[in-house]
Amino acid sequence: MQTTSPQLAYRGGEPNVELLRRMGWSVRTLSGDYCAAWRGPEEVVFEWHCDGWHRVGGRGGADEI
Repeated sequence: MQTTSPQLAYRGGEPNVELLRRMGWSVRTLSGDYCAAWRGPEEVVFEWHCDGWHRVGGRGGADEI
């Protein structure tokens, strides 16, 4: 049996917010290739690029996921 859960389903090339969630980030908004997320006091904007999230701004310590 194969799951169709939106959290687990992933299509190559599309932004995968589940990667952020696995690292403890709470996703606030997703717009195209950009995502605003927070984790504790960190609030960061990530860009989906080359099948990974890269930090583009905000307050926090993460650079890539």
